[in-house]
Amino acid sequence: VGRTEYGLAPVATREWLGYVWVCLAENPPSFEEDVIGDVVARLGDAEAIEHYDIASLSVGKRFVYDVKANWKLIIENFMECYHCATIHPELTEVLPEFADGFAAQYYVGHGAEFGEAVKGFTVDGSEGLDRIPGVAEDQDRRYYAITVRPQVFINLVPDHVIFHRMYPVAVDRTVVECDWLYLPHVVDSDKDVSRSVELFHRVNQQDFEACERTQPGMSSRMYAKGGVLVPSEHHIGAFHDWVNERLGTRRQQAGRPLSPGGPSDGRSPPRP
Repeated sequence: VGRTEYGLAPVATREWLGYVWVCLAENPPSFEEDVIGDVVARLGDAEAIEHYDIASLSVGKRFVYDVKANWKLIIENFMECYHCATIHPELTEVLPEFADGFAAQYYVGHGAEFGEAVKGFTVDGSEGLDRIPGVAEDQDRRYYAITVRPQVFINLVPDHVIFHRMYPVAVDRTVVECDWLYLPHVVDSDKDVSRSVELFHRVNQQDFEACERTQPGMSSRMYAKGGVLVPSEHHIGAFHDWVNERLGTRRQQAGRPLSPGGPSDGRSPPRP
């Protein structure tokens, strides 16, 4: 009786990309449609991410960030790149097209190309680590950013993968756990990954500071519409619609009212 009435509650789980994805919803949505579907929508097909064989990679570095901002601000920031030229000098040196303000997620299947003189995805553009064998020729020297709603970012480059997980702990605070994944022999041989890690560590710090500076305005009682979406932000608009659908609200044409909380209908997709 005790085990039946007071035992652990069952939850839906799925192992993918080397992580365990958990969904607490009583009726979990389709993993293929909601999670893998986000990857397909970004890359064009599911096979593209398999080239990186993420499940076989090892953690070379992990940072945990305590961000004083709502999780939706972090997602919006990750999706747009108007800010890139002004706060990401190291990133735009490696990915020159980001200086023009277009995020890599704007085009389906597009990966931002490394600069001509750049040798690797490192803080100074120097040589990276050993390339992941399965990476296709058309994926080489390119960076792909993927948002898996609600709280996962996947960043793909030829020699490593950067994997973010966000854990909202308050309406104005989010803990972000970020892994840098490399080929096992790179980690086991204790190769120096610091220049590789430092690039996106700086990007994270710069982004999270920007989000924290935005949060006070979002916390205001006057906050309602939040701004106007232009056509080049269609992917951000889709995220707003996704949130509002789960909140049971509708995005106004003049702006995008978002609750400072999160999805509350019990249908949020799995997260690792």
